[in-house]
Amino acid sequence: MDKKLSSFQTLVADGAMVLIALVWGGGYPVTDYLLQHLSPLWVLAFRFSISSVLLTLLFHRRLARLERSDLFGGALVGLLVALLFLCHVWGLKLSTPGKQAFIAGTNVVIVPFLFALIYRRLPSSWALAGATATTAGLLVMAFSPGMRFNAGDALSAAMAFLIALHFIAIGFFSRRMDPLALTVIQIDVACLVLVLSALAVEPFPGLRLALPLWGAILFVSLGATVLAFLVQTVAQRYTPETHAAILLALESPFGFLLAILMGRDSWNVQFALGGLLVMAGVILAEWESLASPGPLRPKGEK
Repeated sequence: MDKKLSSFQTLVADGAMVLIALVWGGGYPVTDYLLQHLSPLWVLAFRFSISSVLLTLLFHRRLARLERSDLFGGALVGLLVALLFLCHVWGLKLSTPGKQAFIAGTNVVIVPFLFALIYRRLPSSWALAGATATTAGLLVMAFSPGMRFNAGDALSAAMAFLIALHFIAIGFFSRRMDPLALTVIQIDVACLVLVLSALAVEPFPGLRLALPLWGAILFVSLGATVLAFLVQTVAQRYTPETHAAILLALESPFGFLLAILMGRDSWNVQFALGGLLVMAGVILAEWESLASPGPLRPKGEK
């Protein structure tokens, strides 16, 4: 019975990851829209300030029960969040939403190597096959004749590496501490870093922003930060890092598709072919969940 429940929990966690991928995919064109009206650091400062206040109000009682090691883990994850989002907004400023979505999505092939380095064993053959197919799909979608690798793409590549580190860190700490408290700490720490950076570098834009701008800010704050980080942190208790990375790679085709619908990118055959490969990778990863009799976790973890 417990094994069946564990398998069910893994499938529910996988479904939650797909939901996050859709929300984060929508974050690319929405953030691109915000960057046309606000400076990069203040986009992040507004986003994480709203998220931090809301999460702290909702879950502040859970923070009182944390140990010092938990605070350290949450702070470490928060620093990773701050750095990857700095790469996100500055890279997006110099690139396009669709292109960044695909470059950032290559974290799916970085995660297995980090997993092997930390846990000293390779991920399952299903996970490796899924990561390979997904990466191939991302490369197909991103490639164009004569394409050049610019500074924005370099920042997007750094973002991919930081996302991979974040996957590993979340998987590690979420199984050792309260995942809701972990979410609050990481967002609070990221907020502190980003707000101080904005105050030090860029002038305050004021609060009298157009209604569509506030709508976009609320979407990235409530949907792409509060909801997404809560769901990811809890879901990664029930699914391994490599598996989660493959599912969240759907963020890239979702991001490109939403960018097309918003008129910020154009449709092409490569997108369709690459999308099929990404879906094949997701199906391979999901097949492991269906074939496994128990939870998909690193050895040595309960």
